[in-house]
Amino acid sequence: MIKIICLNFLFLMALSYNSKAQNQKYIATAILKSSIIDYVHAIDTSIILVDFMEIKKSKRDEVFSKVSGLILSGGRDVHPSTYGRKDSLKICITHKKRDDVELFLLQNAMKDSLPVLGICRGHQILNAILGGDLIQDIPTQHLAKEKVIHRDPKEQEYVYHSINIDSTSALFQLYGSGQFEVNSFHHQAVKAPGEGMKIVAQAPDGLNEASEWAKGLEDRWIIGVQWHPERQYQKAPNHLELMADFIRQLKP
Repeated sequence: MIKIICLNFLFLMALSYNSKAQNQKYIATAILKSSIIDYVHAIDTSIILVDFMEIKKSKRDEVFSKVSGLILSGGRDVHPSTYGRKDSLKICITHKKRDDVELFLLQNAMKDSLPVLGICRGHQILNAILGGDLIQDIPTQHLAKEKVIHRDPKEQEYVYHSINIDSTSALFQLYGSGQFEVNSFHHQAVKAPGEGMKIVAQAPDGLNEASEWAKGLEDRWIIGVQWHPERQYQKAPNHLELMADFIRQLKP
């Protein structure tokens, strides 16, 4: 928590010294987590992440004008109203303010053609905001012949399962492999991709595990993954290339 507060303080200080801030790069996010900071800093320790949950609404436009990319990280369920649904199962644990902040962030990132990386919930809200649809509860709404557990029933540990990545996708090129194990901690998932997105990875039960910009990353760098690479990269370094490529695409 102290580290996160300090990073936001550094960002605000940098804004006060425009000459010093010219070469500094900032990444926007909501509810800043130490695991995300460590994941970014595993590639570039000079980057500062900005938690827009801590930015006053009146200051959002000014602060966002300084950022070079967007990370939508994990967290609570996306509110069903975000994708035009009702909480029909009455089981969603949501954070509406965060949904609203991330709506602002994604809309502006799209307008400015900034790179966007969505992780777990981030993969879901990325597609939801772009007009896609979500499965509200995998165990009761996703019926498949092959059973895959996507979340620890006690909600304490990650579970693991394999995924298959489309060999024609940019994600395949980044990982250099079409099949490997990922960690998993979610009971919701992308049912239908948002406008402009395409599904590029699936679990053995057919559940969508990743999506990317359909026209190609050279058009817009947008990738969403359902797993948590920030929790795997130390033991599985192939997850670092995802972050490395995202950082390479940060706007000046």
